[in-house]
Amino acid sequence: MASLYSRLRRLAEERPQTTVLVHSRRNGTDRRVTFAQLLAGCRQTADAFRLAGVRRGDKAVVMTGNPCDLVTTVYGLLAIGAVPVLVDPGLPRAELRQCLDEVAPEVFVGEPLAHLARTALGWARDHVRTPLVTGCALPGLGRRLSMPPGADGAWDLDEPAPEDLALIAFTSGSTGVPKGVEYLHSTLAGQVDAFAAVFGTDGVLLAGFLPLVLLAPVLGLTVVAPAVNHRAPARTPPARLLRPVLNHRATVVAASPAVLALLAGECARRGLTLPTVDRAVSFGASLRPHLATALHGVLRPNAEVISAYGATECLPVSTISTTGLRSLGPGTCVGRTVGTISARILDSGPDGVGEIAVTGPNVSLAYHSRPQATAAAKAATHDGVLHRTGDMGRIDDQGRLWFHGRRAHRILGDGFVLTTEDIEAAADTVPGVRRAALVGVGPPGRQHAILCVEPLSRRAKRRAVVGAVRALLAGHPDGHRISDVLVHPGLPMDIRHNSKINREQVAAWAVRHARRPR
Repeated sequence: MASLYSRLRRLAEERPQTTVLVHSRRNGTDRRVTFAQLLAGCRQTADAFRLAGVRRGDKAVVMTGNPCDLVTTVYGLLAIGAVPVLVDPGLPRAELRQCLDEVAPEVFVGEPLAHLARTALGWARDHVRTPLVTGCALPGLGRRLSMPPGADGAWDLDEPAPEDLALIAFTSGSTGVPKGVEYLHSTLAGQVDAFAAVFGTDGVLLAGFLPLVLLAPVLGLTVVAPAVNHRAPARTPPARLLRPVLNHRATVVAASPAVLALLAGECARRGLTLPTVDRAVSFGASLRPHLATALHGVLRPNAEVISAYGATECLPVSTISTTGLRSLGPGTCVGRTVGTISARILDSGPDGVGEIAVTGPNVSLAYHSRPQATAAAKAATHDGVLHRTGDMGRIDDQGRLWFHGRRAHRILGDGFVLTTEDIEAAADTVPGVRRAALVGVGPPGRQHAILCVEPLSRRAKRRAVVGAVRALLAGHPDGHRISDVLVHPGLPMDIRHNSKINREQVAAWAVRHARRPR
């Protein structure tokens, strides 16, 4: 098993002058990096870490939105045996503080703004001994991460063991405080192999999500990192996506539904198509048929639109093309598992719906400093570690996996239980509805199901939208369980993908606006 750094080194030896990374800047210019240049940057960064006193096993928080700095920083840490820690800086302050306190990092590497926040908010104040600044350092923030004159970084360390801790990545926290997922070097290798089956190993990938930039180079792809607004992806100016796709002749586009919708909408508005794109891959939330249709409208006829399902603890798990997305049934079909990954359903009911659990080489073994969470979600089996995803689902007679929503988001009523995905997927097909959220109001066991719908436009007539949704519910097997339908002015979304609904906020809103059930 080769580590990520060793894979990059091998590719740099095989194709040194091939472009591996393109940083598409906001001002319309591009920075191109070859395999040889990227490897040299990783080696020099690794040497800078060593000279700054970073040691094997040190945990180092990495906060930078610059794709070149991200890759060289993470691979530089891996090269010396340190452990990169990836956490979303846009998390609520209390949650971010808890995450960093749990990790107790010895090193903090980031842009000046990240260090300003660190010092002002006291992130990991009692733990960080080595603050290092990418880009231009400012007084009082820490040393600039740079090489001394005359150093060339021409060295390599021994290959790490597969069972060594390689990286910690925090979950999005959609159902509680984010958890630090521990990736071993074998876990990262499993992820690379699984992603190779999804993205391929040749071509140009437009990565609409920054962490994808870390894995794409070792797949052998040229990765284009567009100037996405990572704090609010759905507010990215669409031209920042369209220009690099066309200029660099991207063959694969991978992004969340919110970002893909921007790209498809911009193409439709300008009357343009994406003639080089063979595959559009959606991840981070369910891909709805209306978005798949919009994407097909701007792609060439034989191009694929694929929905990828997975989680930080096990990414990816399964994929499905738009042909399968048209399959009818309760929930949303997320296809067949990728590679050697295996899925099963635990604690299923008469309808076959239970909790999705997976095993495979890309499944993480533990949460960092969360033994109780690890014990609740992980179990040793003869097939390896079995991870309970927290998602409800089923497997049909064709071996396809169906997603029914998060276990924590079920509505527990008086004599009934509803999962979210079936009702929401149906409501999302109603003309005039942008998205819908099913939430429970009241104590578990006596909850009332409230369906909140966001209109496609502010000009939409609320009464007409509600009427159309109620008409759909009248023909739905569980439609009679819905106590009320409310029009929401703008459903709150997650910060990472802008594609998952923040149901806790929606439920609190619904309490204030719902009619008293009769």
